[in-house]
This record gives sequence, C-alpha cells and structure tokens, in this order.
Amino acid sequence: MEKKQQSTSLALMTLSFLTLASSAVSPALASVGQAYPDVPKTMISLLTTLPSLLAVPMTLLCGQVAGRTVSYRKLALAGLVCNMVSGIAPAFTSNFYLLLFWRALFGCGTGILTPLIMPAMMATFQGEEVHKQASRNAAATNIGAVLFQMFGGIACARWGWQTTFLIYVIIAPAILLVAKIFPEPPPPTDGVTRASSGQMRPIYKWCAVYFVHMVLFYVAVTETSDVVRQSGYGTAGTAAVILSVITLAGVGGGLLYKQINRWGIPLLVLAYSNLAAGYLVMALCPNVLVMGLGAALVGIGFGINMPALQVYVGQAVPGQIRAAASSVLAVFGSMGGFLSKFILAFLGARLGFDGGRGSFLVCVVGYLLLSGIFVICAVWGKKAKLRTEKV
Repeated sequence: MEKKQQSTSLALMTLSFLTLASSAVSPALASVGQAYPDVPKTMISLLTTLPSLLAVPMTLLCGQVAGRTVSYRKLALAGLVCNMVSGIAPAFTSNFYLLLFWRALFGCGTGILTPLIMPAMMATFQGEEVHKQASRNAAATNIGAVLFQMFGGIACARWGWQTTFLIYVIIAPAILLVAKIFPEPPPPTDGVTRASSGQMRPIYKWCAVYFVHMVLFYVAVTETSDVVRQSGYGTAGTAAVILSVITLAGVGGGLLYKQINRWGIPLLVLAYSNLAAGYLVMALCPNVLVMGLGAALVGIGFGINMPALQVYVGQAVPGQIRAAASSVLAVFGSMGGFLSKFILAFLGARLGFDGGRGSFLVCVVGYLLLSGIFVICAVWGKKAKLRTEKV
C-alpha cells in the first residue's frame, strides 16, 4: 500500500472509530433512569436514540455539499469539534432536557461525519482494496464502540453516570490527526454534481434493509442494561461488558468480511442468521455467560453486515454522487436507530411484553425474515445466471 493510501486508511479508520461513540451512554441508561425517576423510560432512551434522529438532516445536507461547496477536511473537523464539545458538556449538566439538547447536538456532529467515509474510501482504493479498507473501517468502528461502552460503563459504575460523558475527551487527538491527513477526494470531472432519482434508485433496496437492521440491532443497545439488572446479572458495568462483547465480536465479523466478500448475497444470509441466533440466545439465557455468547453472535453478524452494505451502495452509483448516496444510507440507518424503541414499544403493547427479553425475541423473528429474503434472492440470482449461461 502506497504512502497516500496508508494515510487515507488511517484517517478513515479514525473517523470509523468514532462512528458509534454515542453508544458510550448505553450502559448508563438504567442509572440515568434512577437519577430521574419522574422521566418516562422512553424519554431516557432518547439519550441514545436522539443523536440518530438529529444526524438525519445534517447527513443529508453534508452529503450534498461535501467536496462541492465545503471540503471534506473542513466538514470532518467541524463534525469532530461539535462531537467533542457536545459529548463532554453533559458531564456538567443536571437538567434532563438540557442533556437531551447536548445529545441532539452530538447527533448533528455525527451526521456531519457520516457521509464522508465511504466516498473518500471509494475514491482512494480500487478493486479488492476497497473490500479490505471496508473491513478495516468496520473493525475500527467496533473497536471504538468497545472502548466507548466499556469505559463509559466503568465510569458510571465507579463515579456516577455524569462521568460517563468525560470519555469524549478522546476526540481531541482525533481532531489533530484528521486535520493533518484526511484525504480530499477529487472534484467532479464528469459533469455529475447532483444525484438524480434515477441514479439513486439502485440503493433504495439496501437502504430498506439497513433501516430494518438498525431497528433490530438497536434493541441490544437500549434493552441490554435493563435485562442485566432485572435478571440479577450485575450492574451498569456488567451491561457495559455485554455490549462490549457485541462490538468486540463485531471486530471479528468485520475482519471476516475481508475473507468472504466474494460470497455476495449468501454473505448477508450468514450475517442475519448470526444475528437471529445471537438474539435467541440472549432472550433465553439462564446466566450472564450464556448472554455473552449470544452477544458475540450478534456482534459477528453486525460486523459482516456493515461493510457489505456500504460497499454495495458505493458500487451502485457514479463516483461523484457517492457522498449523497452514503448520506441517504446513513439517514435510513439513523431513522431505524431512532425509531427502534418506539417500534418495539408498539409491538410490545400489541404482543404483551414490556421490553427486555421479549424485544430480543422480536429481533429473532425479524432477522430470520431478512435471512429468508436473501436466501430467496440468492437462489433466484443463481437460477437467472444459469439461464443466461444457457442462452
């Protein structure tokens, strides 16, 4: 790998490392709920889901202006500064609604960063190197989530939930690194400057899959802490360990993608089957060790799925509108993450469960349906290929 690609790879992994930084708050949700007993549980969950909602408009905006009216590097720095300030501020805030404001601002910073990674990657790397870098990005994303969740949970358990937010001081060195080496993809040379509906149409099927996936995946983020406490498995620190297992296994899944990316659609069948199996184990687990095994299966499926969808979207559109395509994909994912708690609460009211293990079982059904859909797609695609070869 040449020097420019090495620098680009490091910069992209740095931003990927911070992609799931909002999850640092997840292990502390139960403790925050105890600190604000008059605030409904759904409102407490907004501390993790509100950033996903506010990321939506910023992602769409930055996807349209990145590399055209504002450079990629300036946008990256703006997003990082926004995340650092709004990430640390809640440590010095006691009003719950002011907490929500800071978390909303944190989502805006994440929304600025989200559409920058994929187009920069696709512009710098070619062929098999794209899959390798996507694998590195996925590994960095999950390593970051492991550290944010683990240290966030430890800080909450030892020094109180407000200290959880101090972990965002780690963004400071990332700002210095990105300012020095973040790549600037070339400006448009083919006259394509805005994405038309026809050019974006191929990505919508992947966006729909991503939406459903994030609705289901975020259940682990919002429910694990309560399940651990209600089952008597431990404290916020224990929940942080379980969530860290998910993201640590996601590192393995991301690295595995580099080896199996040639599978195509069957790769997604493997990812969603792992996610279904993992949620089933977590729903039925008799102790914390078995719950950790289920979390590992969830993480492997997550790690395989993420780089696959990003590469598929990047390959489906012209190079100059990849930032816009990346922003649309991110919007669907953000909306899925934000709506996850509300969708599961609605299903819980209809099916007679109140979060926790019941939500995990819903995820089992959802991922089995996704897996079944892609089994059909794989079989259909194989038959179509055989018919083409005969002709």
